[in-house]
Amino acid sequence: MKGCELVVEKKKKDEGKSVEDELLSAFSEFEKKQDEKVKDVGDKSTPIKVKISPDKLRATVNVASPVDLQIDLGKNDVVEALKKAGVTFGIDEDAIEEIFTYGSYGVDVPVARAKLPTDGTSAKIDYKFDITGEKKAQIKVDEHGNVDFKDLDMIKSMEQGSVLAVKIPAVMGEAGMTVTGETLPPKEGRDVKMPVGENVEVSENGMTLLAAMSGQPIYKDGKVSISAVYEIKGDVSYVTGNVNFKGTVIIHGGVQSDFIVSASDNVEITGNIEKAFIEAGGDVLVRGGLYGQQEGKIVAGGSVTIRSVESGIVEAGKNIIITQSSRYSTLLAGEDIILNNQKGTIVGGKTTAGRLVDVSNIGSPSFTETPVEVGINPKIKELQAKLETKVTEDKQQLEKVAQSIKALKEMQTHGPLAPDKVELMKKLVPVAHQLRSSLETDTAKLNFVYEKLKTMQAGRLKVKGKTYPGVKIFTAGATMTIRKELNHSSFYEQNEQIIVGPY
Repeated sequence: MKGCELVVEKKKKDEGKSVEDELLSAFSEFEKKQDEKVKDVGDKSTPIKVKISPDKLRATVNVASPVDLQIDLGKNDVVEALKKAGVTFGIDEDAIEEIFTYGSYGVDVPVARAKLPTDGTSAKIDYKFDITGEKKAQIKVDEHGNVDFKDLDMIKSMEQGSVLAVKIPAVMGEAGMTVTGETLPPKEGRDVKMPVGENVEVSENGMTLLAAMSGQPIYKDGKVSISAVYEIKGDVSYVTGNVNFKGTVIIHGGVQSDFIVSASDNVEITGNIEKAFIEAGGDVLVRGGLYGQQEGKIVAGGSVTIRSVESGIVEAGKNIIITQSSRYSTLLAGEDIILNNQKGTIVGGKTTAGRLVDVSNIGSPSFTETPVEVGINPKIKELQAKLETKVTEDKQQLEKVAQSIKALKEMQTHGPLAPDKVELMKKLVPVAHQLRSSLETDTAKLNFVYEKLKTMQAGRLKVKGKTYPGVKIFTAGATMTIRKELNHSSFYEQNEQIIVGPY
């Protein structure tokens, strides 16, 4: 951005391989196999070369020009060559005919394809309540930046006998066949166990899960339970002692210094937390703030929603949602950190998110050092984009060529083609064959990248308002120190540098 003095420093590469380096190495090996995946069948001197992919899902032929060799070759010769090579299924005789009709000589022409198996569908569980916990992070903020905590309704309840989940039965699959006639077994649909936890029961037909008591439905470690709720009418203090409860804890007050609150499920606190320790297997909702004196700490397996954090530590397996501000605190979220109060800010401390930090303001006019860590290196994303572009371009080109071939074939139904049209067909058909072969290979590579990308996430810092000098941004491969105030900005890594863009 013009006028902004931004210092960008590349991180030193780790001595060991990073996740993205390992992925790129694996892709390189996969690509090499794709380049070498077809093997010739038969002597090189033969005018018809059959190539079968190692997975036996397709076969191609490369036919030398009969004119050049001064021999007779035809469709039957290719069929015989295929059978000799072991190709007995999925033979496309029309494609073979086109080789001789349009002169697709010296190129690999796909002439046989396997029938892929139709995988069965595994049984699945249809849950009748929200098991993701994501709704608990949806906070409504009015135009003044205020939040009505009465509308959060974090603790859901179900009556005894309520339906918690229903099993949808598995469906069997259908076998396929390779081009060499071998059966391709389908992935059979597997049964799944009913997610039986505590205080639930299964119906007589084994397909419905019911609440055995009234309480809060909880999904944890693949099981559904009805959780008892433990309520404290006031502060956690010397009157109550520490709290360790298997279920959900609701505190209608605060938590005083040096006390511990531990719950296997969720924790909801109406007041403030002092220099105390809060631990929850699920989510934590604090209607007040954490004033931790550098020791107060919240640890949640799910998300943490809190008004403000002052000199405290907050760790969440999923998201951290702050409705006012965070000052000189450590924030660590497996996914996102959100602060959407237009007057709120994150100042000092350390902020780390596995995916996204989205805040109204960050840092302070007094240049307070405020480090922020987000995401991973996007090199794999770049590889994905290149492959997607190649596949898209090949598809578009193939579509155009196929339309032209189709039009010429329709003309043939009304009589022989003019010599110039015949020549055009002889050019178009080999091009179509080459494009189809290339498209299949590149699509396989792209699918490989898609599978690997499922385990990776991109990081981004978004600041709706001001990013003050003193903020330091860290990604997997670069750092940036803000030297001049920025407005409405986002920050992400590209080519081992941090890029500044609009919010």
